[in-house]
Amino acid sequence: MFNFLEKFKTKEIDDINPDEKNSLIVSVLIESAKSDGEFSKAEIDKIISIIKNKLKLEDKPAHDLFYKTLELNQDNIEMYSITKDIRDNFDADEIKGIVKYIWYVVLSDGHLDDFEAALMRKLTGLFHLTGKEAAEIKSAAENDLGIKI
Repeated sequence: MFNFLEKFKTKEIDDINPDEKNSLIVSVLIESAKSDGEFSKAEIDKIISIIKNKLKLEDKPAHDLFYKTLELNQDNIEMYSITKDIRDNFDADEIKGIVKYIWYVVLSDGHLDDFEAALMRKLTGLFHLTGKEAAEIKSAAENDLGIKI
């Protein structure tokens, strides 16, 4: 587990710094992008776009957050640890938003391969989402991206 994730164990949700929350989000996005064995420019661009547009960071801080988190993720962080920390520090609506961001990343190349589909099924369970919730989130992401997979 990341060193910065360790401090979440003793904090309440309101005590967690927005930068720490953003690092958790970017970590799960990076790990999701890597799930199919490729980490494409389209996925990197989509993650940086999410950081800028959804996490509301300017260009330089967005790039800094991405590359700092990427460096921390070089040791391939275990997805269970990241999702547990997210479940412990985000509310249900925020988690659904994060899952939608993950869909944006895995669909950024216009297709869903078997590894990505398996990851999304796994994340549905790890985030304690129902099948209906997961399907609605996927559909919303597809609508936002203007694609149907």
